[in-house]
Parts: sequence; structure tokens; C-alpha cells
Amino acid sequence: VCLTCCSRESMVRINQICHKNGIKFFTGDVFGYHGYMFADLGDHEFVEEKPKVAKVSAGLEDGPEAKRARLEPAETTMVKKRLQFCPLREALAVQWSGDAAAAALRRTAPDYFLLQ
Repeated sequence: VCLTCCSRESMVRINQICHKNGIKFFTGDVFGYHGYMFADLGDHEFVEEKPKVAKVSAGLEDGPEAKRARLEPAETTMVKKRLQFCPLREALAVQWSGDAAAAALRRTAPDYFLLQ
């Protein structure tokens, strides 16, 4: 479900229905130069491709074989991951006061508070 131009109450209500039924939910809007986007993918599983680190054999640290190993395309491995997304109501209920929120506050753009 994708929503734009909705009231906060409508977004929260529709997101609750989607989250309860395992339906992916996206909402966003733009106000001039400022905008927002929120995604609730519920319990989301995905696969990520990770490069394998090339290991150099002992005694080949400086030779042509070591250089060739560094220049050849790296092998990759697939890693399965899982993320649990929170509903919009929880995201909007974050407490920004106190020591626990200090680190998150530094990582949050001031635009976030303008949109609130």
C-alpha cells in the first residue's frame, strides 16, 4: 500500500491494518524542498551479496601472484538477513528527550522536526 497526501491519523490507521495483516506499507509527501518517506515492511527477509576477502598465501605478500589476487574480481557470497520494521505509530512516538535519545538526535536531520 502506498499513500501520499493523507492526514497523520489516516496514515497511522491504514498502517495498523497493513502491519496486522502482513502487507507492505509506504507513505510519503513533499512540501517544497522538504519531504519524507516511511516504509513498514513488517518482518522482511532479504539476501545480501557480500564480497569474500581474498587471502594471500604465505610468502606471496609482494610477488606478482599477490598483485594478481588483488586485481582479480572478488568472489561473493550470499547472506540471508531479516529485519523487523516498526509501525508508523511507534516511529512517531519516539521520545527525543533524555540520554538514550542523544545519539539518535545527532543523526536526525533538523528537517524531520520541521515536518512534525
